[in-house]
Amino acid sequence: MTFGNLQMYLAPVVVLTSGLLLVSNASASIMGTVLTGSTGNVTVSLSNVIFNPDPAAVGGGNSDVANGTVLTFAGCASGVLGSPGCLSASEGVTVNNADLTLTAPSAANANTFLTFAAHPNLVYSMVWPPGPGSANTNCATANSNGLSCSVFAGSPIILTYANGDTFVGLGVHGNASDTGVGGLATASTYSGGFSQFFTSLLPNGTAPTPQNIQLYFCPSGTCVAADFTSGKSITSSQSGTFTAALVPEPSPMILSSIGLLLLLAGARIRKSYRTQA
Repeated sequence: MTFGNLQMYLAPVVVLTSGLLLVSNASASIMGTVLTGSTGNVTVSLSNVIFNPDPAAVGGGNSDVANGTVLTFAGCASGVLGSPGCLSASEGVTVNNADLTLTAPSAANANTFLTFAAHPNLVYSMVWPPGPGSANTNCATANSNGLSCSVFAGSPIILTYANGDTFVGLGVHGNASDTGVGGLATASTYSGGFSQFFTSLLPNGTAPTPQNIQLYFCPSGTCVAADFTSGKSITSSQSGTFTAALVPEPSPMILSSIGLLLLLAGARIRKSYRTQA
């Protein structure tokens, strides 16, 4: 058996295997970025992040799809907003049944972290806990651009100083399915999060710096149990960015097909050796 003959026998296997893998890649569900929150707002306390009803959300929800979204999924080949089968600008998005708490959500909530008013099969799950936050809980040190802190140890929310104001970030990740909750186990993965920009005076009249936010919620500079039940909160506009990436994984049927092709190629090679012997 010459190398040329070996190539001849294996070439169909390579071509067919590549084709099957390409089919597997093409069938992977969701890819692209969803932007949310063009009109919605959120209320933040030490123990909750509550997404308030969004009056502009078409179909209902506490957030909505924002311009700039490009997301491909089953029924939406182009990913362009407003195209047949695709998301629409201002389509309602429901975030975690309206709120996040510092306790792990139920499985139902975690598996329906993001749902879409006009696309019931499109669903994003969330891995708990969100974050992580910053290891720095001394927000007095977050006093120049880019320096960050979290209000208390374990908080998933990061406060970043920005020219006397504060950029607030909350990171999340999980899976994104276009076949409902049942498809999450083998779905694309996504990462992203929510952001707010505190530019208005805080409810106590102080500038919205990370240190002042910490002192507003925890006057001593260290959060104690009474601070978590004080009822203090801050409401601000919010936006979200969630980017899904394909994670191709050949199905058992495809792997079996590849195995069969290799077995057939092996049989042809063995037959050739016997014929030449």
